[in-house]
Amino acid sequence: MIKEKTRSWKEYCTTTSQINPWNEVYKLASNKTRRPTKITTLQKPDGTTTESIEETLSFIMDQLNPDDNPQDDTYYHKNVRKQTEPIHTPDDREFTREEVGQVIERLK
Repeated sequence: MIKEKTRSWKEYCTTTSQINPWNEVYKLASNKTRRPTKITTLQKPDGTTTESIEETLSFIMDQLNPDDNPQDDTYYHKNVRKQTEPIHTPDDREFTREEVGQVIERLK
């Protein structure tokens, strides 16, 4: 009995067209609806708002990825920058494309 109900339900789901109004009811009842993400305008620090999707995305990227200016570093950031400076030795040489490719191939 349960097998037959399951088979029948699966058959119904696969044969029901996309325009069937009950499909949407089922999605709403099971909380499976998706609302599209809408990018809207944002207010900038000067009080103006962005006027297009391109300007909004550009503003978001500028806020998330600010310029790296050492003059703006705090004491903590100055120490981190100093500790992470590359060490140059007389025998340093550039990596070849082949060496980089070999390393990439070994990555999981």
